[in-house]
Amino acid sequence: MPFWRPEFLLLLGLCLALLRLCPAAWRKPLLTLAGLYFYAWWDLRFVPLLLGAALADWGLALGMERSDAGRRKALFLLGLALHLGLLAFFKYADFFLSAPAGSTLWLIMPLGLSFQTFSAITYLAAVQAGRMAARKNPLDVLCFATFFPVFAAGPIVRAEELLPQLDALPRPGADDLYQGFRRFSMGLFKKLVLADRLGLYVAEVYGNAGAYDAASTWAAALAYALQIYLDFSAYSDMAIGAARALGVRLPENFNFPYAARNPSEFWRRWHMSLSFWFRDYLYIPLGGSRLGTARTCANLMLVMLLCGIWHGSGWTFVLWGVLHGLGLCAHRLWREWRGRRKHSGLSGALAWGWATLFAGLCWIPFRAEDLGHTRRIVSAMLGGGVVHWVHPFVWAALGVTVLAHAVRGLGQEDVLLLRGPRWYAPAVLLSLVWLAVIFATDGFTPFLYARF
Repeated sequence: MPFWRPEFLLLLGLCLALLRLCPAAWRKPLLTLAGLYFYAWWDLRFVPLLLGAALADWGLALGMERSDAGRRKALFLLGLALHLGLLAFFKYADFFLSAPAGSTLWLIMPLGLSFQTFSAITYLAAVQAGRMAARKNPLDVLCFATFFPVFAAGPIVRAEELLPQLDALPRPGADDLYQGFRRFSMGLFKKLVLADRLGLYVAEVYGNAGAYDAASTWAAALAYALQIYLDFSAYSDMAIGAARALGVRLPENFNFPYAARNPSEFWRRWHMSLSFWFRDYLYIPLGGSRLGTARTCANLMLVMLLCGIWHGSGWTFVLWGVLHGLGLCAHRLWREWRGRRKHSGLSGALAWGWATLFAGLCWIPFRAEDLGHTRRIVSAMLGGGVVHWVHPFVWAALGVTVLAHAVRGLGQEDVLLLRGPRWYAPAVLLSLVWLAVIFATDGFTPFLYARF
């Protein structure tokens, strides 16, 4: 159920109306039913799987709370095995079967399974560590597991962040509705007007690798770096906006990532809920940066390798993770050699240029169909075919993105995001919605991250 479809808008509007009218005791069951409907609209067959996983989390958490340290850890590991096993089966079974046997099971990936897996682990980890009491009522865990704004592609919301808000869910207020509409409409514009139109150019050039000259292929690579940022941040904006209208505040997922001056800063700005999840639940438990340079680099490589595998079952995602791991290690070694220095002037511009170029080039295998396709794209960038065509919209989107990052860098982020009681904000937001309706591309274009 895409966020811009009438079905979703009707579901959201109905939820808002009923939350406004119903007593507090009914709000959590209402959100749970809405989440189950949202999930069933995509594929009814997987609803039992969703319910079963949530009820298993409820039982395991109760068991952990009533057990000694050894049994508590065993139950937590059992929960990890359950969720990671489901993820591995649906996401990677066909990949591993296709290599030796040449056959596949043609499995359908349950909606948002990767994001649900990580969110569920935060609940089990919080109970296991004693940061949160296990919920006695299974409805609490079901409502957490089925919160529909974040279902398909995040942000990855931790149990400590979401469950207390669901417990005290208020009636939707005027400020929540306005702030929710603000974020939702900005995301709608980014998705339908910017990301999808960039995607048309990217699909044409990537789909005919080798036919286009180097300049056109470079433009397509830059266009994809913008497309995936605008597309995914649009989903995050719309999810945050829908949740805010319901009275729930979700964590931010993007913070102008192409303003980063090194790979480490990029990952503190890009898909932050995932970056911080890997940091807190994998990198730090592995030892983080406390055990020397060699161990730190090994931890970084392992984390980014797993991050790449999490994104998809293919060697291109492995390559993407390895490249980012090497970038993080190189920055770590450079920082130890040169020390921590603040960039300014020319050095700052050079650092920004290198970091942005590196992130953009890493997106090539991420977008490519396979390693052979990756090689053809890179070869074309070094001197490819004879067709020269760069759509003017690519330059316009690049200009808008640079301008937005510049405004943010000058400390005018509130103006850019229309925060605060600005008299012209409603007119601007309605204009964005109108532009999204008028200039949306033909056909259904799903969110890029929904397939992960």
